[in-house]
Amino acid sequence: RALSRGLSEAVACPLRSSWEAQSSRRKALESGVERRLRQLREHRAAQERAKRCAHACARHNEQAQDLALDPKGSSRGRLLTDRDLAKLESKRRKAEAALTKAEADYYGACVAAEHARQEWETLLYQTGGWLQALEEERLEALGAALKRYAQEVATLGPQAAQCAERVQEQAACVDVGEDILEAVRLRGTAPNVPEQLLPDFYAEDLASPMKPQRRREALERLLELLQKDLDTERRGKQGVESLAQAFREAPRFGDEDAQLRVEEKLQQLRQSLAFLEASRHKVQCVLAGLEGRPRPPHPLATHLEQRRDRQGLSQTVLKVPPWLQRRPSSCSCAGSEEEVRDAWDRGSADGHAAPTDPPSEASSVQGDNVSTEGLYANSLPSHCRALYDYRASMEDELSLHSGDVVTVHGRAEEGWWHGELNGSYGLFPASYVQVLEPGLPPG
Repeated sequence: RALSRGLSEAVACPLRSSWEAQSSRRKALESGVERRLRQLREHRAAQERAKRCAHACARHNEQAQDLALDPKGSSRGRLLTDRDLAKLESKRRKAEAALTKAEADYYGACVAAEHARQEWETLLYQTGGWLQALEEERLEALGAALKRYAQEVATLGPQAAQCAERVQEQAACVDVGEDILEAVRLRGTAPNVPEQLLPDFYAEDLASPMKPQRRREALERLLELLQKDLDTERRGKQGVESLAQAFREAPRFGDEDAQLRVEEKLQQLRQSLAFLEASRHKVQCVLAGLEGRPRPPHPLATHLEQRRDRQGLSQTVLKVPPWLQRRPSSCSCAGSEEEVRDAWDRGSADGHAAPTDPPSEASSVQGDNVSTEGLYANSLPSHCRALYDYRASMEDELSLHSGDVVTVHGRAEEGWWHGELNGSYGLFPASYVQVLEPGLPPG
């Protein structure tokens, strides 16, 4: 009787209280994630509707434009009066206005869906951390209950004492951290690769009928829109980075929650910039193809994937690269955040170079087929020749032209070297140059 009463008071009641307290908290966390997921699905559905509407308006606009510019082709031999011509012109203007509105709505739906995805992803990571904390509390409560059980049983006779000794040995082996790691190993899924659905406008699909001049004008309007949003996001990112730097220099300036919110906002801004940068690069590639120019390089180009949706319309997906993804359980780690920020900021400063994803043509050094990555581990060369043009986007960078010979002085960040060209010193991407063999003249 004393044993049962002791077990009930010391083991069963605390476990029941812990379970009841955690059940409501788990339910609230899971319902919050489900609510954000429903909102994301609603935004995706709205994005699909806006996309279909934009493409339909674009096709209608093309028909109206052709009729207005070439009325004889649609008159079937009869003469058109001024009234007929005025009607055609009115239809053309209405179709053009409807297209502008539909594309603006589609772009807004894409941006809203991306923001909803970022909010859902942020809450998902936060909820994962909170659920892990709850699991740690549960395991600690179970371990404490096991120890109390061993203490209760230890008061019995010799046989019970032996049992208590074995239980105490097992209780001493309780390691919450190792149990969590084992659960991760057993139930962990593949690494999460966030996917961003980029806006695909009618003018970008070269298979869609459209006059080249109107297609070019539409693409240029899209570039202006994306550049405007890029400038806005970059200014916002600079402000948040200043606040994050203030937190790192003076930790007492803000509490831990405030610092975490700033880091989360900075992560969302990075992904928003990637969303806009990839969209702009996609439009630039189409425009370059129309003008007969080579496709411009971009660090995000290798992470873009072309698909077709259920309606047969083109759909571009950006698989967020590892150097832009959030670091689980390390949001407050200044070192890792600095590395991610440096890699993205320098690589995307002009949209043409990045240390992590150099142009595919420059993935290996010419001549002796010596890998650029292999050179990082060895001594630096004294001279190298530029293989591609590179336009400096920051004050501490060098602009290169194909054929320039640069004197190398050292290595800065990963994938970037420090050198001298015509009396100017600065950084340049190592993937854009070819190492000159020792003994060969620089010229």
